[in-house]
Amino acid sequence: MTSREAAEYLRISYDGFRTMRSRGDGPAVFISLGRRLRFRKQDLDAFLASRVQCDARVSDWGHGKSVSAGSDLNPVATKRKRGRPRSTGQIVLMPVSVYARAGLLLALAITGWIISLLFS
Repeated sequence: MTSREAAEYLRISYDGFRTMRSRGDGPAVFISLGRRLRFRKQDLDAFLASRVQCDARVSDWGHGKSVSAGSDLNPVATKRKRGRPRSTGQIVLMPVSVYARAGLLLALAITGWIISLLFS
């Protein structure tokens, strides 16, 4: 099937499919016919199967036991906060020479501006 048909089969947009492929996140197995790509259904099914994830907060696939987010079965599944991540608050100090150069450039710029006002 073509790239458009593969995107439709995966139920994602064609642009999203192309973006995934360019980033290396899409299906890795394909048939190249010149510049055209063709995808086999079984390869797309394998790609989907490799992307299946289990939410640790939901019961264990219907086996009756509930798994908490902090259990040892899935240590990666932690609840993330919504929104933009905050900065760590680390302050990076620059060498004194950087500040000295910046001050010198500012002084030269102000001096040039004053001279241009006086002689204009």
